[in-house]
Amino acid sequence: MDWMLEGLLQGTQFQKLYNRRIEDLRRKHNLRKVDIDILYFLFKSGEHNTSKDISDLNLFNKGHISQSVGRMVKQQLIYIVQDQEDRRCMHIILTDHALKIVEEITKLRMQMYNIILRGVTEEERNVLFSVSRKVNANVKDALGNLETLT
Repeated sequence: MDWMLEGLLQGTQFQKLYNRRIEDLRRKHNLRKVDIDILYFLFKSGEHNTSKDISDLNLFNKGHISQSVGRMVKQQLIYIVQDQEDRRCMHIILTDHALKIVEEITKLRMQMYNIILRGVTEEERNVLFSVSRKVNANVKDALGNLETLT
């Protein structure tokens, strides 16, 4: 396989760029990368705002999620609300202060997308997004098949 495609699929170059770009934001708000990613996820996820929802993405293990949530509750960036129908389920809600940070995160992510998609035509972007959806579906399907085999 072409090494450039391999790097793209593994996301190593993207992660390196992302980590460099969020460093100032992390320091400014005393956050870790996991905190920033969880804040952004919660902003984009709508009603899917539980630790299980975050865990289902397979981005972080449950321990990292729990530690991050605890830190951000102390920083008053999020608060926890018990589900009205299932008392075992806890929803994670962003505070107004967190929403201001998410605005910065969103702006930073848009700058990154503009950097990495510079020179890519609209048609090429559509093909990239279409292929990305198929690749993600294949990976998700393969992960599901692995879990049923174990």
